[in-house]
Amino acid sequence: MLKLFNRHSYILMFFIVFALLFSLGLFAWIKIDTREQKQRLEALNAQLDALNLENEEVDYLLNEADEAQLYERLARERGYVYANEKVYYDVTPGK
Repeated sequence: MLKLFNRHSYILMFFIVFALLFSLGLFAWIKIDTREQKQRLEALNAQLDALNLENEEVDYLLNEADEAQLYERLARERGYVYANEKVYYDVTPGK
């Protein structure tokens, strides 16, 4: 009867050690995953801030600027010019 109890206690101890090691491994994995998720959240927040700034600029342009001036500025940013218009570019260093 005593031998049977010892065998069961070894099996029980094996499962306890296994559960402890599994729990430690799971804890480490969760810690690493949490760190990665925080980094991803910081990157997404930075991207959100940039998009919010861009939205504010667009809102300002749409609400405050004259429509004709807005179209002209957007066209000039894309390289368009009026017919027969001469465009001069400043190529001096440092500007």
